[in-house]
Amino acid sequence: MPTPEEARLLERIRELEEMNSRLQDKLDMIWAVLEPEYQFPDEVEDGDDSNGLVQIQGIQ
Repeated sequence: MPTPEEARLLERIRELEEMNSRLQDKLDMIWAVLEPEYQFPDEVEDGDDSNGLVQIQGIQ
């Protein structure tokens, strides 16, 4: 039997997983709209090793 603290944490995890699922569904819908217009890079240009990725750095 989980302690009250464990039960509270398990409930919070369940809530977050549900929220994550809803957000993923929304992202999937957005991607369904954007994908036909998105151009996948066929090949990487010389000197560009980013593979189409963008580096995001946090503000400190």
